[in-house]
Amino acid sequence: MMLQPTLFMRIHKTAGEALAKQICDRLPADRVFPKAFEWQVRSLSSAELRQFTFFQGHISPSSLSTVFTELRVFTMLRSPMERLLSCFFFWKQLSKRRTTEFFDTVAGLSLLDFLQSEEPLIRRATWNVQARLLAGGQFGGIDSLRQNVFGPWLGEAALAAEAVHALDRFAFVGAMERYETSLARAYALLGLGEPPPPEIVNVTSGKPASYQELLAEPEIADALASLTVADQIVYDAAIRALDLAGPVGIPAN
Repeated sequence: MMLQPTLFMRIHKTAGEALAKQICDRLPADRVFPKAFEWQVRSLSSAELRQFTFFQGHISPSSLSTVFTELRVFTMLRSPMERLLSCFFFWKQLSKRRTTEFFDTVAGLSLLDFLQSEEPLIRRATWNVQARLLAGGQFGGIDSLRQNVFGPWLGEAALAAEAVHALDRFAFVGAMERYETSLARAYALLGLGEPPPPEIVNVTSGKPASYQELLAEPEIADALASLTVADQIVYDAAIRALDLAGPVGIPAN
């Protein structure tokens, strides 16, 4: 079974928790890092981290690249506007039972306020997050900032170009809208055999039944579009690559 150290970098609200569960169900528990956040990785020594070969969570490659020189990384994307809407409703729900500066701020914002906010605490969690993580951005290194992504702060065209170029540095980049294909690619990469049927995990409560009515509102659509220019470009490139690659052969265990 899998020997090469591997990171599944989970981007918020991209079906990452479901995929992580379906992978970890097949892996020896003692090889899986039991935490899911950047700050938890950065709090441990290299010797402690080398006990594990599979990492998954809101963890950026840079937190592990000095520990593992041949780290494989894969991730999942999602249609950018819908991902950001899902983030808002998910964080809004969490703000009812979690108290941090981030959640306290989100609790007092309407959707439009959230999307139009220039406050760094919010902006770091909304502006082209998928593209920035692909291009080398890092999740917040302390618990209270774990929803934030830091850097790179490039112009949209440069960021999109860097993120598209970075697709080749990942073992693969899947997509929530291609979940079954992404599950098969993850199983093939890790040598886990035939994948099970897709599972749905951690569906956001309190969200609208459909985002289409929100996307039809001009102010909300414009605010979403202004936050996701680079995200949309790299998402479209990732979807094309997935579709062009075709079916995946699943190696036996």
